[in-house]
Amino acid sequence: MKKVFLLFLLTFTGWFNEEVQAQCMQSTPFAENFDGNSWISPSGWNNNGSIPSCWTRNLTNRNYLWMPSDPSFVSANSGPAGDHTTGSGGYAFAEGWFTGITTTNQDVTNLITPPIDLSTDTLPRLVFYYHMFGSDITWLNIKVRKVGTTNWVNVHTFNSSTTSSQFTSNSSPWKKHVESLSQFAGDTVQIRFNAKRSSSFSWFTNSRIAIDDILVEETPSCDQPFNITISQTTPTGGTLNWSSLNSSPLSYQVQYALSTGSVVNGTLANFTSKPSVLSGLLSNTNYDVRVREICAIGDTSLWSATTTFRTQCAQYIAPFVEDFEGTGWAPSTVWNAQGDIDPCWNVQGSATKFWNVGEPAFSWIQTGPSGDHTSGSGQYMYHQVTSTLSSGLDPRLISPWIDMDTISDPELSFWYHGYGQSMGALNVRIQTIGGTWSSVWDTSGITHSSSTAPWLEQIIDLTSYAGDTIRVRFDYGGASGSFYTQFALDDLSLAKAPDCPKPKFTSITGVGVQVAQLDWTSGGASDFQIRYRALGSSTWTWTTAATSAKGIPGLSPKTTYEWQVRDSCGLGSASSWVLGPLFTTKCTVFTAPFSEDFSNTTNWVGPGFPDQNGAIDDCWLRSDSTDYFWTGKGVHYAGTGPSADHTSGSGGYTFARSATPFSAGADTELRTPLIDLDTLHSPELIFWYHMYGSDIDQLKVFVKPLGQQALLLKTITGQKQALSTSSWLKQSLSLLAYENDTVQIIFKAYRGNGSPFTPFKADIALDDIKINETTTCPAPVITASNISYNSAQLDWNGNSSTSAVEYDLANFTLGAGITMAATGQSAMVNGLQPNTTYDAWVQDSCTPTLNSLWSMVQFTTLPCPALVATGSFVNSGSSATGYSTAMNSDSTIWFWGDGTYSDGDTATHTYTTFGSFTIYQVVYNNCGSTDSLSYTWSLCDTTVLNPTYVVNGLQVAFDGASSSSGTGLAYYWSFGNGILGQGDTLTVNYATAGVYTVSLLAVNSCGDSILTSFDVTLCPLVNLTFSSTVVGNLFTFSAQPSNLLNYQWDFGDGNAGTGAVVSNSYGTNGSFTVTLSGQDSCGNTFVYSDIVATCDLPQGDFTFSLVGTGSTGLIVDFQATATGANQYHWFWGDGTFDKGNAPNLQHTYGVITLNYSVTLLLINDCGDTTSVTRSLNEVGISETGTECRLYPNPTRASLRVEFPQTINTRVQLFSSIGAIVHDVTTENSSWIDIDMSDFPSGTYALRVLIDDQWHYYPLVKI
Repeated sequence: MKKVFLLFLLTFTGWFNEEVQAQCMQSTPFAENFDGNSWISPSGWNNNGSIPSCWTRNLTNRNYLWMPSDPSFVSANSGPAGDHTTGSGGYAFAEGWFTGITTTNQDVTNLITPPIDLSTDTLPRLVFYYHMFGSDITWLNIKVRKVGTTNWVNVHTFNSSTTSSQFTSNSSPWKKHVESLSQFAGDTVQIRFNAKRSSSFSWFTNSRIAIDDILVEETPSCDQPFNITISQTTPTGGTLNWSSLNSSPLSYQVQYALSTGSVVNGTLANFTSKPSVLSGLLSNTNYDVRVREICAIGDTSLWSATTTFRTQCAQYIAPFVEDFEGTGWAPSTVWNAQGDIDPCWNVQGSATKFWNVGEPAFSWIQTGPSGDHTSGSGQYMYHQVTSTLSSGLDPRLISPWIDMDTISDPELSFWYHGYGQSMGALNVRIQTIGGTWSSVWDTSGITHSSSTAPWLEQIIDLTSYAGDTIRVRFDYGGASGSFYTQFALDDLSLAKAPDCPKPKFTSITGVGVQVAQLDWTSGGASDFQIRYRALGSSTWTWTTAATSAKGIPGLSPKTTYEWQVRDSCGLGSASSWVLGPLFTTKCTVFTAPFSEDFSNTTNWVGPGFPDQNGAIDDCWLRSDSTDYFWTGKGVHYAGTGPSADHTSGSGGYTFARSATPFSAGADTELRTPLIDLDTLHSPELIFWYHMYGSDIDQLKVFVKPLGQQALLLKTITGQKQALSTSSWLKQSLSLLAYENDTVQIIFKAYRGNGSPFTPFKADIALDDIKINETTTCPAPVITASNISYNSAQLDWNGNSSTSAVEYDLANFTLGAGITMAATGQSAMVNGLQPNTTYDAWVQDSCTPTLNSLWSMVQFTTLPCPALVATGSFVNSGSSATGYSTAMNSDSTIWFWGDGTYSDGDTATHTYTTFGSFTIYQVVYNNCGSTDSLSYTWSLCDTTVLNPTYVVNGLQVAFDGASSSSGTGLAYYWSFGNGILGQGDTLTVNYATAGVYTVSLLAVNSCGDSILTSFDVTLCPLVNLTFSSTVVGNLFTFSAQPSNLLNYQWDFGDGNAGTGAVVSNSYGTNGSFTVTLSGQDSCGNTFVYSDIVATCDLPQGDFTFSLVGTGSTGLIVDFQATATGANQYHWFWGDGTFDKGNAPNLQHTYGVITLNYSVTLLLINDCGDTTSVTRSLNEVGISETGTECRLYPNPTRASLRVEFPQTINTRVQLFSSIGAIVHDVTTENSSWIDIDMSDFPSGTYALRVLIDDQWHYYPLVKI
């Protein structure tokens, strides 16, 4: 039975679905514009509306869904401003909202068409229009499936990265999209539109994806153009472009007409290419335009949808004015939308911050002006923010083009108002045709103290743009995260600067009961006309002024006045009037006794919605603040303020009220009128207070005598009542110290820095304020302040202006101290000891018979203070003046640095000589401390700079000082070779010859400088020398180098010569000093000297005799006889020698043998030598019996040894210390050569082996 039922159910379900599909089946062409009665828009922001039954959407309890328009919640931040079809019809859109629970937020929704039969189509296609404006949009996706299948085929996706540039506002035009469905030809299909929003969406309004005018049809042979755009508009035309699906149309037809007429009857223009340029149009005019394409003869597309555009404005001719009151300007009727902007002006910005026409639909009293500048009730432009999360381009307001050919001396003027706690920066820029933007003025921050503060005028000189065509741009960047940024502009003018410029910056610098001080800045004149009158009066009172300030006497008390001023440039020449700010004269002085119960509801008005400040009595004053202010009785926030007044329970009171933006740590003042206390003998202030609220900080009470600083009377800290119904508290304060004064009482309320959610719980209330006679004489409350090392200030609060003071060291007995009388509740105690504790007692005398009890305060004086010298020094001409500003000093002495000094905190000295002086400021105090400062100052005479130099080859000695004069000169050199130097005299070695430009800067001690430059020519370095040759007594001298300018010779024998090569014959023998002087082309002189000598060759011989032998060896005497020799060099043959001038010597040989050859070298003064050699064996038979021949001996290099016959032998050479320095064996030789060129000079011994016996020979190396 169950199987039968299930089979029946499946059969029935299939039949039912087929029936539904059959009923919903659509044939082509299929169109949907969402205007039918079955498309019902939602009735509330969280209502779904309804759609036709043949369409499908994912209807769930989630929060993102396709719906029919219109949305129930209007938003400028997402979605289209109207449908595509007519602008007022229907469309479908994906709507999102916020549930408050992140996990339930839907981010994808779909809308599915009925089944569409494509069986008759060969090239079917889908056409629709879409709109995707909103910061939370991700994509729109189009999919198609064949009916009976579950496979959805993706055909196109629109990503937000592309569409964000296509759709910049809700008024951006719809875009057309065409998609081929040829792959589904012959099938039955459904089309699904999928919308996706970001997971970080902004509540519920920034994700509206919209579609309209869906069409499924056979692709026409000549397709309709779409997405018409107009760019590069001019006053007479623009460039027209569009999207085309046709491959190569033959031509295009454009039809256009005034928007006030019908485009069907408009002008036809034919084009063969696109883009196409329209011309000959009217300026500043709306046109409708449409396009069609001619694909072939007889094959023309449908006309495109009509597009509207506006031509640019023609250039304006200066003078140009704009007060934003014309028909092209209109404020918005809703607070978060832009109003109408004159078409000749251009605005740029974003959807949430833009220039708008004021007054705003919703007026914030915390920002913006209270009215326009022109009349106070007209229109102006202001910076509008509609979201504290605003982003994008900062707003720009751009004027039309303005031709200034017709005016000279052009100037730009405008009025501005910048009030609000988050004000940004305004930048004014100018552009010429074809030029870039140039900044001409800017301002930033808060420029006005309140919304009612008068507008300010800015005048900018544009003479540099005379004859140009320009436009003006106002850029404004407000602080982020705040609505309080309404910077405003009004009454812009571009005109010729007036011949008599008007004054500006009017202000009120003082207001009294019957007098006011008016101030302004002159436009250029020195005479002025002023007129003033009570507000509402029709009669002006005139006066004049010769300065840019005027005191106006004879005014009525408590009256509001208006006034104007203008420059008077001469007879018949005056500027335009400039309006000054309103002012209200003060109330007349009240006479005590004085009381106020705040029950007059006309004078004391409570606050209203949204944050109105209420009002207070005109004779009272309050702080001009927006979020914490004194006001009349009103409704309190929960958790703060009293439930009723103090006086009767149903009357009035005043209180400090919190309002948005609830800044932490705020304070506000309330001041009474001026009250004359002269009628009271012992005045006393009494008031009642109520301080209920968790964010109350404190209440301070001050008294301010007329013309003096305010003095603190009392501080009441923290919350004092637990409930709004708690009883009021009384406070009494003596005003005896001010009994003859006229005073104001100041109540200053402070709001705390507590929780950011409770700053409104800070209402401090006052009631029943009275000033009257006191009934007691309380003991004063004393404080000690301004304590120094030797003094202290005593102050007390009491009920008397006359008091007795007694003080001394701590714990002294009252009556035994130092006494003094005091008035004004204050006394200065002097002559105290450092670092010492004192007691001070005060007793008030309230009346001749009423004294208070004594009150005491104890204090300790400071240690002797550290003394620090401070001061300054100025000079004028030859005079110097010192100013000492040292604290804790008792005297100052100035030492002027020239041997003189002065004393005093200020001293002047005149110098009589030039020089650099160190000035000392020395300060002293009575504690013996001292400190000093030094200053350096110079008094300088005229500087004369005359450097000199001396050249020596490539070395130059520079002298900057010898021929120069000045005071404390410092010399700075640049030597022309990249080397710098500092100093009076410097020597520089140049690397190469050449011409060098030398610069010398001299700076005197005053910092004055003088510069001179000169050239120095240097020749190459010369190493002058000479060589000589001699024949007999004839010397020939040759100078090196030989290319100097001239040569001078001094031969040392009285003879001289010139030239590079000279000769001189010496007449006598002797030594002569030859001096050569050479001079190069630079004038450098070089000198070289050497000694030459003329001599006879020395001649001589020597003999010897054997003295004997002993333990020391063989002793021999030698005797020389010679002529022409003055030196005798003996070489003993044993490796030793004696060099000197002794002809006769004795020598001892360590080895007793006669095989020694002795050589005597005779040397004359010229260095000529003669050598004589003898062998000791001449005295007997040779020990060897065989002689070898050695020559030359002495030798300089090579030595030849000849043997008696050809032999095989060994030859050894010994140094003077017995070391073998050469050893050679030779065979079948009759001689050998020994190279001694590298051997040191001295005596050597040579031995030769002949017939197995050694033979010894002396040898000298020279």
